[in-house]
Amino acid sequence: MCIAEPVMTPSLQAVRYFLDPITFKKVKFAYPKKKESSELMQSYFDIENLPSEFGGKASLEYDHEEFSRLMVEDDERTAKFWGSDEKSRDKIADDHLAQMAPVPAPLAITAS
Repeated sequence: MCIAEPVMTPSLQAVRYFLDPITFKKVKFAYPKKKESSELMQSYFDIENLPSEFGGKASLEYDHEEFSRLMVEDDERTAKFWGSDEKSRDKIADDHLAQMAPVPAPLAITAS
C-alpha cells in the first residue's frame, strides 16, 4: 500500500513493468482527503492506532531526540545479546588480524 499524491499514479505505470503482476495488483494508492482511501486504510489497520492523517484516531508526535535515544538503547541490548559488545568485538578483531598474513600478488603470469 502506498500513500501518494496523484502525481505518483503515472509513475506507477512506468514502474509496473518492473513488478511481478501479482505484486502490482496489491499496490493501492491512498489519498488523505478521499473517503475510499480512508476506508481502505481502515480495512488494513486498526483505527485506534492509525494516524489521523489517514482517517484514524491516533495523534502521534515525533521527537527525534527520544527516538534516537531509544535506538541507541536497542542497539546496545542487541550487541550484548549477540555478544558483540565493545570488548568482545575488539578481541575478535585482534584475533582475526593476528591470523592474517599478507599474500603477495603476482606481477605477471608465469610462462610455461
